Formats: sequence, structure tokens, C-alpha cells
Amino acid sequence: MKVRFIINPVSGTAGRMKRIAEVVRDVLGKEEGIFEVKATEGPGSAGELAAEAAGKGYEFVFACGGDGTINETASALVGTDTVLGVLPAGSGNALARSLGIPADPLGAVSLLKTGSVKRIDVGRTCGRYFFTSAGFAFEALLSKRYNEGKLARKIRGIAPYYALGLLEYLRFTPEEVLLSVDGQELSAAPLILTAANTSQWGGGAFIAPGALVDDGLLDFCVIPRQGPLKTAGFLRRLMKGGVEGHKGYWRAKGREAVIRGRKASYAHVDGEPFEFEGDLTISILPASLKVLAP
Repeated sequence: MKVRFIINPVSGTAGRMKRIAEVVRDVLGKEEGIFEVKATEGPGSAGELAAEAAGKGYEFVFACGGDGTINETASALVGTDTVLGVLPAGSGNALARSLGIPADPLGAVSLLKTGSVKRIDVGRTCGRYFFTSAGFAFEALLSKRYNEGKLARKIRGIAPYYALGLLEYLRFTPEEVLLSVDGQELSAAPLILTAANTSQWGGGAFIAPGALVDDGLLDFCVIPRQGPLKTAGFLRRLMKGGVEGHKGYWRAKGREAVIRGRKASYAHVDGEPFEFEGDLTISILPASLKVLAP
């Protein structure tokens, strides 16, 4: 067995490198094979390490970090025979939650002995892959502002989103766009415009309850801008998995969607913001990534 663990030393708490190495020794110490722990050195490093491992025939590559590290690692493994393992250590952990992967490193590494390999779908937009969701309205702007802010570097978890979210919500003005999902069209000025491959956003918020990672479809979800009280109700439903009962919630399943008329320059994949202007296409690559899950 050949396994590489790619760790983002910035994600999670101090000492993660040492703890992961100890867990690897505890779980795999008596196994034959190559088990190595590599630390990322900056943006792009996780992808390079993952691609190198896949090229050398490693059977498993574990991404140890937040959704950004997981996205970068998984993107390098799409279409290969190398299996993605996940050790969740970020603020959102959306993919790990959706797959039922244990939050503790011991449980996650032990899946090498007790888990199974499954194939999941991969979303693609603007030349990037996503494995949980991509966003193109307020949720994308919030990811951008969060990524830019100093508060997120000091406080782990989703806590910084609350104050930041309220401030940006008061500033946000939706723009009119045309969304076409497999030919089904919707004209809207959305607060939220998300393409979901999993049922959850990070932090346990259910944007597309019941969505499946292996059905060959994406769930396109739209929420209009509403007043503060209705928006607060939407947030409560979001956290409890009852968003489908919220007035104005629109959802369609499909293999491909096009967003036209968009003037905003912000978007995100798996919570990682990037700049992209103009019309865009979102599509699904069915069963294109192997993952290790319970």
C-alpha cells in the first residue's frame, strides 16, 4: 500500500503535523507499504503533491485541512485511479460531513482498514472543479470578504461569518440574471445562487437537503433577497435542513446550467473565492473521483 498524507499546517490548531504522524504510526505501523506525511508550502502546493503521488502510483492521497486544501488535492486526482482520503481540519468540512467521514484523525485514517472506495460526481465551472458547491451571488461575495478579512485568521470556525454576513447582507444588491438548467429557465435577482453537489454547505448548513454526490446531477438552488425577518427565518431553516419550506426557495436538478446577464466578478468553488466576469456554465462530471468513505 502506498499512501501520502498532504497536510495544510495552517488549517486547524498548532501541532497538527505531529499528531497526524503519530496517528499514521498508530494505525499503519504494522502494515507493509509506504506511508508518508507531506506539508504544503503555499497555494498550489497540495495539488502538486497530489498529482505527483498519482503519477507515482500511490493508491491513496489524504487531504488534511479545510475545504480549500481538499478541493486542491481532489482536483489533481479527478479522472485518476488514486483514491482521495479526507482528514477534515477546517472551518466548514462540507465534503467530510456529506460523506460521513469521522472528524477525528484516528477514525479518518482507520478508514484505510474499515472503509470502502466509492466514486462521486465532480462539478466544473470557470475552468475549476468543485466537490461540494459553487456559488455565484451573496454566498460568493461572503466567501470573498471572509477570505480577505483578518478576523477569520484569528477566530476558527464559522463564527466570523455571522457579523460579516450581516454587514455584507445590508450592503448587498442582487442583480438580475437568467439561469437555464437543462433548458429550464428562471429569471431572478437572487440573494443565493448555488450549484450543489452535496446537500450541505460548510458548517452543517443544508442548502440542498437530500442531494446526492453520486446521482450524476447537480442541484441548482436559488433564494431571492427578502427582508431581514424572512432572511433570518431562511437561516434557521438552513441550519435545520428545512430550507425547502422557505418561501421563494427554488431548486432544479440538472447536468448543466448556464448563468447569463451576470455582471458581478466574484464566485466560489468549495468556499474558495475567485474572480470571473460574464456568463458562465456549470456542469457535472459523473463518477469522476474515487474517495475513501465509511
